[in-house]
Amino acid sequence: MGSSINVTHEFFSDAYLKFYRLYSQTEVHEPAEPPVPEKVIRCVWNDQLFKTPNLKTTDGQTLEVVFPGYWNFGSGPDFKSAAVRIDGELLEGDVELHVYGSDWTAHRHSDNNEYDNVILHVFMWKGRGNKKLTSKKKPAKPEPKLSRPHIHELELKKYLKRGILKLNEELDFDTYPVLHSFNYGLCHQPLSRLPEEKLLELLNAAGDARIHTKMDRFHDRVITKGYEQTFYEGVAEAMGYPSNKMPFRILAENVPVAEIHEMVPARASGEKAAEIIQAVLFGVSGLIDFDELEERGLAAADRTFFNRLKKHWEPRRDRFEDRLMSPRDWKFGKMRPANFPYRRIAALSHLLVRHWEHGLFVDYLETLKSVVPKSAGTGYTKAIRDKLTLFFCVEAVDYWSRHYTPGGKPLKQKQQLVGPDRSREVAINIALPIGLIYARASKSVPLEQALRSLFQTKNRPADNKWIRFMKHYILGNEEHMLKPLTSDQQTQGLMQIYQDYCTKNENNCLRCKFPGMVERYFS
Repeated sequence: MGSSINVTHEFFSDAYLKFYRLYSQTEVHEPAEPPVPEKVIRCVWNDQLFKTPNLKTTDGQTLEVVFPGYWNFGSGPDFKSAAVRIDGELLEGDVELHVYGSDWTAHRHSDNNEYDNVILHVFMWKGRGNKKLTSKKKPAKPEPKLSRPHIHELELKKYLKRGILKLNEELDFDTYPVLHSFNYGLCHQPLSRLPEEKLLELLNAAGDARIHTKMDRFHDRVITKGYEQTFYEGVAEAMGYPSNKMPFRILAENVPVAEIHEMVPARASGEKAAEIIQAVLFGVSGLIDFDELEERGLAAADRTFFNRLKKHWEPRRDRFEDRLMSPRDWKFGKMRPANFPYRRIAALSHLLVRHWEHGLFVDYLETLKSVVPKSAGTGYTKAIRDKLTLFFCVEAVDYWSRHYTPGGKPLKQKQQLVGPDRSREVAINIALPIGLIYARASKSVPLEQALRSLFQTKNRPADNKWIRFMKHYILGNEEHMLKPLTSDQQTQGLMQIYQDYCTKNENNCLRCKFPGMVERYFS
């Protein structure tokens, strides 16, 4: 990767990570004044997370959003080519968003001809709310007017569906912004000029950095909680991706794996053990109110199943009284029903039962050790790769194979509780970094090589909305640039670059130093 970066470790290199930290030290970070980042306002507008009927501009005109516009990554207004109706008149142009209405003047947009086509100025609050109290009343200053009379204004605060701070917590920035065909980052051109081997080295180093970052996240938890509990929490967290990661982690913390083993009778069958675990997890999560379910007119088979869970939960409830969660902790919006937390909790119970004797982490470690002699620089065969990446699949079993919700309409066909794609994500994002912590702590070079082979084994690129966006926005969906994406290492590297630069610069290319870094250090 050039003379500026030297790879010193045989397997998982931290070269990119060191380089990024060193490079970031040269940046000036200004303190954030607003109570929420401006990107939150962008996301709210992009998804129209406000009560769209009966919108009114600040001067009382009716407002209808026909099309919110395209997310703009360069200079100029935040959204381009929007369409709105003001008192029934259709207007087409750009939309500028701010946290405060006064930011238009503060940012001197009226002096910038890039804002000539703005038709709507949207902000969360009209003023900053930091007026000083005085003993004498002074004549109120007139509200500053925008210098362009054709620009209408909308104050969002009273139209929000939920509080802005709550939205700030709930929004998953990984899924933003929404991709549109003409958007390319400024890094696309310098990256497209790199020789394929240079682009591959950059993606590989960034992929290794992503694993190091994940190791840092788990390291202290391994020390304080041990490998098995940390692994269990990580798997639970992955079951909740993307919307319920934190509730799943809290649930796993509130119901530790050691305590689960204490509650299940030694002679319990696998089916009964899974039901006991589900009863406790559902009860603690707050997702199922067994008393309320009893009052509903459930089908006979449904009623029988939930009555069994209730009988398992009632004698154990007092034990968890101070650890009960609220149903409001969980999110269901914009989620495929197959990924609802009910089914993921059921899947977690079956994984625990499947690996009851030795534990999830120990069994995965043993699976890794069984393929160590087969590790090779070119990666694993498909059969060995599948053995490691499909470890977390859970087949269609019990009540939840045919239901999305308690008492819901039965599905026509059984569905897996955890499929191959989610299992692969767990293997790469949870099993690999925690396994690497163990390998290095035990100084096992063969085990680290096995993990390395898993990371480098050729596989179809992971696919989700975020990755599709990055492949387009950073790589331009150009065949010669997509060619290096042959394993999870390169895909994870692309994600790390996006996180380090795009996310931290709120997708504003003009603030981003990555294009210049590519030109200077990698060309």
